[in-house]
Amino acid sequence: MPADLTAILLPASPRGPNPNDIINVVAQNSPHPVWVRLAPLLKVGLHQLEVLEGNSGLPSVAPALVEALSKNDGKALFLHVNQQAKQALLHAFEDGVEVQNFTGEPGEEFEKQVLPLCGCTVEEMLASDDGTRLGFGQAASRTAALVRGRLVLVPAGTPTGMSSFIFHDRGHDVVPAGETKDGEEEEDHSRVAFFAFDNDLITKAWNELPGKQLAQVIGSAPREVLGPLFSMREPIAKVLSELEGPPGKELQQPLNHLRAFEMLAMSHAAVFTGGDSSRYLDQRVLPLLAIGDATAIIDDDQEAKELEAMDSILSAMVEVLPCPKPPGGYGQLLESLGNGEVDALAPWAKPGEAYEGIIFRIKPERLLKEVRALDGAKVAQRLDQFCRALYEARHGVPPKEEIYLGWRAAFEERSTPDIERFLTDWAELRIVLEIATLNKLTLGLVVYHG
Repeated sequence: MPADLTAILLPASPRGPNPNDIINVVAQNSPHPVWVRLAPLLKVGLHQLEVLEGNSGLPSVAPALVEALSKNDGKALFLHVNQQAKQALLHAFEDGVEVQNFTGEPGEEFEKQVLPLCGCTVEEMLASDDGTRLGFGQAASRTAALVRGRLVLVPAGTPTGMSSFIFHDRGHDVVPAGETKDGEEEEDHSRVAFFAFDNDLITKAWNELPGKQLAQVIGSAPREVLGPLFSMREPIAKVLSELEGPPGKELQQPLNHLRAFEMLAMSHAAVFTGGDSSRYLDQRVLPLLAIGDATAIIDDDQEAKELEAMDSILSAMVEVLPCPKPPGGYGQLLESLGNGEVDALAPWAKPGEAYEGIIFRIKPERLLKEVRALDGAKVAQRLDQFCRALYEARHGVPPKEEIYLGWRAAFEERSTPDIERFLTDWAELRIVLEIATLNKLTLGLVVYHG
């Protein structure tokens, strides 16, 4: 367990506030989104509260939060210990007033300050935790996120520094409007991003709330939530504001209503993957997840030579490893998503009729199973299995292991950008799928142009 700690310590109930009250105070005094971990340290009678900035996963504790947690005859202690940097900070509040502070280094003098305030040492606090806290960058047990007024449960191990709570595009393969790349057609430049949202909530609001009230929701949604729909925010909100009743009760649902419904979905999104080229997702990420442990079949030396000349191991793997078709065969939206796994977002859409939406609901079961089946060790194993098959098809069995490893190292070096891109897309997809499953949210896919 790390010897460092950045947290707010509170007396456990009944001497201190109950967990719900603590979360409410955090929600009222922290800029959203934030990661929140509230861990009971039963052996020492404390609650350990950690608040992390949503996009970076780094500590985000304002003095106003510690002050607010100590009000109404309460106590709250902010503690920061960084052994490597030799930093130790302490700010103790009682009933909204700072009563004690310390700035210096970890050591005997610091512990003399901590012990009477907490009734235990920092080491005893750390020993009372459950051992899942691995430092910044990865969620421990009992972690949740406060996202746009919603408390979202988070699985332990979730990466916390990937800007998961805002729409973001990683920028790979973006081609300026009107230009082509490597002979591609303009229509090949579509991009996609997955996100998780509360479909039941927005459907109910669409059918029950007045259009002008929904217009306020859309009109206040920021760019980092609406993403590619942001440029249409003002005109769409204006159309809705002119409706006295719920738009879902209207006899006609024109394109403006479809865009408004899509904006509601984005506005109520809890978590996003990074946007990427639809071609890369469809022809690289999803196939590599579906391939599993398939064995490479390389026909002859010429094919092996062509594979070896490719700029990425991953592109070579996709070229020859057998990839199963999605359920029901190749899909119309993306080949790697079967038509049965894709639904229109709008509840009024009718099968067989033209649909002009850019957001779709995706059935997550198969994707979740495939992203869970992969980890760092399996990635390394599959790369080695494929590389050995390719080397032997091209060069024969090497007389020494060092020769193969040297060849593979050179191939991996030029494949590094592609491997890192794949791993990022895989990790972000898993975050969205796991959080959607844990919180019973709907998986969405937005298709747009960069």
